[in-house]
Amino acid sequence: MTRPAREDSNVSRAIRLNILLTLMAFLMSQLLGNALFAGDLGNVRESAKGSNSKKAAATDDDDRPKKKRKRRHHNDYCDDNDDAFASFSGMVLFYAVASPWIVPPAMLGDDYADVVQFSDFPYDNGHNGFLELVAFDETAQNANSFRLTGEYGTDFSGLERFGGRLQLDNISRWGLDTEWNYWQEDVTGSRHDTLWTGDANLVYRFAQNEHAQFYTGLGLNWLSGGQTDVGFNFTYGFDWFPTEPFVIRSVLDAGTIGDADMYHSKTTLGLVYEHVELFTGYDILHIGDTNLQGIIGGVTFWW
Repeated sequence: MTRPAREDSNVSRAIRLNILLTLMAFLMSQLLGNALFAGDLGNVRESAKGSNSKKAAATDDDDRPKKKRKRRHHNDYCDDNDDAFASFSGMVLFYAVASPWIVPPAMLGDDYADVVQFSDFPYDNGHNGFLELVAFDETAQNANSFRLTGEYGTDFSGLERFGGRLQLDNISRWGLDTEWNYWQEDVTGSRHDTLWTGDANLVYRFAQNEHAQFYTGLGLNWLSGGQTDVGFNFTYGFDWFPTEPFVIRSVLDAGTIGDADMYHSKTTLGLVYEHVELFTGYDILHIGDTNLQGIIGGVTFWW
């Protein structure tokens, strides 16, 4: 008996999806992992606070005499070539930048037409993940989902982190994603340095099916402990349910805290049983010139 073409298409799509998400999880976990050195909470504060030296250097550069520009011969033929190259380069750049938002919906077969609802927990009643497809003539029963995470991380060199995360999602695809972290570092002898960091984001689930969900959003970063700083945050991530009982989750944040640039990457592998997921992974938070990073482990409750 021949297998229906629709089933073959679904199998092929699942294979492509598994390859894509495996590569994305690896890249997102490695993105900030090139500079592997222990974090310093004091350096993080100084980076967020900024300094006048940068401003002074900029002022000195402004005071220097400017060189006169040399006159150049105008060539219309060169201008036409430059315009064509600029147009092509701009198109390539656009698709390169937009691909993280264009490729996932195509890979997941998400045309924004399916009606979905949330399961009580991942893989409930033999489902393929956390979302269920609902027939067009039926009404979604579980319109909201709630996830609460607690985790612990360490770099095994005196830096520890105790973190929490709250995620609220709706079948409208909109949701809230917030996290908070308490950092503790052994400085000298029995003295410890501590710091609080976190973020809060409004997110949109722009690609989804039963196996995976991609989301992106904007929000705020914050830092507290000896001083208080805030900044802008952009977030992008996905939750992938390859096969029961596994859950792979990855998130990438980029923004600012005070005067410092901020980048954050976390990838985890979890085992879920009904409402409880136990996971481990790696987390990197880069602020200014300092990395705060380490192995993590924790638990997530799904509703």
